[in-house]
Amino acid sequence: MRKTFLTIVVLSLLMMAISVVVFHTVLGLGWVDSLYFVVTTMTTTGYGDISLAKESTGIKLFGVMLMLTSAALMTATLGMVTDYLLHARLENFFGRRRSRMKNHIVLCGLGHVGIRVLEQLRQWGQDVVVIEREESGRFVEEARRLGVAIVHGDVSTPSVLEQVNIKEARSIIAATDNDLANLEIALSARNLRPEIRVVLRMFDANLASKIRSGFGIKTTFSTSALAAPAFAMAAVDPSVVGSFYVGEELMLIIQVEITDGSALAGRTIEGLSEYGGMSALCFQPAKNGQRQMHPQADTMLAVGDTLTISAVPEVCQRIGEANGTIRS
Repeated sequence: MRKTFLTIVVLSLLMMAISVVVFHTVLGLGWVDSLYFVVTTMTTTGYGDISLAKESTGIKLFGVMLMLTSAALMTATLGMVTDYLLHARLENFFGRRRSRMKNHIVLCGLGHVGIRVLEQLRQWGQDVVVIEREESGRFVEEARRLGVAIVHGDVSTPSVLEQVNIKEARSIIAATDNDLANLEIALSARNLRPEIRVVLRMFDANLASKIRSGFGIKTTFSTSALAAPAFAMAAVDPSVVGSFYVGEELMLIIQVEITDGSALAGRTIEGLSEYGGMSALCFQPAKNGQRQMHPQADTMLAVGDTLTISAVPEVCQRIGEANGTIRS
């Protein structure tokens, strides 16, 4: 917006200078009178004391061009000012909203993956605050239409993280296209809120493995926007431990600990099929802690038991809601 505004200002001054020279040369007006006539023409004030009525067709056409071009530039300028004031009011509103947010998700980076993650989170009714470095980023307007607050700045700086009330956030997703930048985001967030859940977009599998073991940070691998549901689920549900593809179908691996009051307690593994297709990978009962790989379908679930399954994100979402580990 700033570049566009400066361009309009430069064009207006250039057009004004050329017009002053033209009217001074053709009409024989003094420099001050020429400037006065140009300003009254460009602003469509037109007091009538200087007229082109008796001048040649060429100078009349030049005057018409000056008026029409000036009107277009003024319209563009007014539109930009209105847009700026509207955004200022919205930012003021969202600024107050950000300061009151709790248990929300912070999304860093509005690229192809980031915007898909945001759409998924909003579809699930999650409260999200976005941090994006570029004010004129490709997906900024689309994010605003989704009704989320956007903070522009360097996400690795504590002041920017404090603007999104990071100390009250439950998760942060680092979805930029730079592994080291994502790691820096994670460490900065952990420094301000040690218990925050971190989901990273990582391209280097070896680096991701070291981060997982060395910092205890949740990582998700991605090279495309297809992994957006995995990012979203990992931020919403702490039970997500991994993801993989079967063809083009994204599958999540979740580790569900049956909670007190869970709708899953007292049901068999086979009974979970009502939430959708899934595969039970591992079962660990609370009573003896002995792991069972590929447990029997008639295995009964009880509070404290841990079940690891693989399923598509939508099924994982429904199971998480039934268990009470994520809210709908």
